[in-house]
Amino acid sequence: MDMNSPEMQRLLAAVTGRTEKGALDWEVAEYDPIGFMTEMGVEYEGSETENFAQNIAFCCRLKKGRSIWLEVYESVGFPSPGGFPSPKDGYSLRGLAYLTLRILSSDGRTICRCASIVKDRMSALLPCLLCDSVFLSTSDAFSRMPENDPGRFLAYLGQFDENGGLSHHPLTRLMTDFYQHNRCADFHFLAMACATGLKKGRQS
Repeated sequence: MDMNSPEMQRLLAAVTGRTEKGALDWEVAEYDPIGFMTEMGVEYEGSETENFAQNIAFCCRLKKGRSIWLEVYESVGFPSPGGFPSPKDGYSLRGLAYLTLRILSSDGRTICRCASIVKDRMSALLPCLLCDSVFLSTSDAFSRMPENDPGRFLAYLGQFDENGGLSHHPLTRLMTDFYQHNRCADFHFLAMACATGLKKGRQS
């Protein structure tokens, strides 16, 4: 089903509204902590550029055994393969998301499935609002997770950082903190902020 179809838009609005009101309970079903990738899981204008990414699956159990699965792959990275920008370059990050929504029957059959690539939040506002509400409703679950070892994160990052420009970049320091403390909602909102068309030199 098309994510932009009237039927799906009504479903997204209803699920988002019920989530915001606390009428639906979401759980973190699968979680890959923030990592670094040099090949995009979702291509950006045909390029494969350096980026930080997180991959999470959420599940909501409905009455009569049905369930809703929201799978979220998000990345924050640099707009071209030309290297890591200087902080003085201003807003030069771009955010991307690949969202998949599935509704399963009580016996595990897929009743409905749709997916969307988000390069501009405003062009996929309802799916993004659903993600916002799900991340906020599961924030306690992330806060209870054991901390990750930042040394392991930085050691892995070092494999791609021959010149040391990445390890000392302010974005890397922020991502290290996000990784250590499982700040998945913060990563989500940063990715969404970078998917709103912010341009170089624009003020926040």
